[in-house]
Amino acid sequence: MSTYSNDSYNYSGYATSRPTYNPDLIKFLLDYHLSCPGNKTHTALDAATGTGIFARLLCKSFTKTIATDISEKMLAVAAQTTDDTLPIEYLQLSSEDLSSIPDHSIDLLTVATGAHWFKSEAFMKEAKRVLVPNGTLAIFGYSGFGEFVALPECSRIFREYGMDIIGPYWDTGRDILTRLYSHYSHLATNMGFKDVALNIYPKSSEPYVGTHYSVLDAPTIINHKFTWGSFYNFIKTWSAATNYNLAHPNQTDINLLTIERLMKAAGTADFDQNLEFNMEQSILICRA
Repeated sequence: MSTYSNDSYNYSGYATSRPTYNPDLIKFLLDYHLSCPGNKTHTALDAATGTGIFARLLCKSFTKTIATDISEKMLAVAAQTTDDTLPIEYLQLSSEDLSSIPDHSIDLLTVATGAHWFKSEAFMKEAKRVLVPNGTLAIFGYSGFGEFVALPECSRIFREYGMDIIGPYWDTGRDILTRLYSHYSHLATNMGFKDVALNIYPKSSEPYVGTHYSVLDAPTIINHKFTWGSFYNFIKTWSAATNYNLAHPNQTDINLLTIERLMKAAGTADFDQNLEFNMEQSILICRA
């Protein structure tokens, strides 16, 4: 995830233009976590917190929340956008080395659209070390791709943009997210985690995952509503788009070209018009 440490990356844009998570996700996580007798809501850890988007939701249900990230600049934005009264402690740590977190001290460990950047086996070993017995690990996120409802040409244009045009400019690990964290489902099982469950949405994302999954009835992870303008701002936060534009400084911004193609295919020029976009998303939950 080296792009997110570069001076050229727009950190404030990330904080303001990335979709927010569905508040119902907290209930989904707590229902799973507390279904195991003896589990508590004392300490949560949000790894790869970025600008603290999910940590600020999570902290309302736990006595203490620790939010870690490898990027000092992301954490600076997180601190600036977090109310001082919220019980969040921000720490600059690699998710593969949480050595400053004591053994068996975390009740719930979350990773919100970040686990694809990790050295996965090293992270999973650390997760098992820091979680209390039967503590919950939740890896979830959205691929960015999805289904433009009633606009199949837009769906094709957008996947072409993300995979064929800027595809070579993604940092290592993007394929794990495109596969909606199926990799971590297998890894969790092989490393002895219990009650492993991979859930995806929508059903149209089935071709992009492996086996052993369930389809959610609703967009539990993210149900963000976009206008064409906010969707444009969202794709501008993609790391591969940043890298592509840096590699082609004399060309028109690739995001602008793409949003123009999408809106032309949709037959609109109104950036304030709402659009229906079913974001591909998944959540892996398991117990230590």
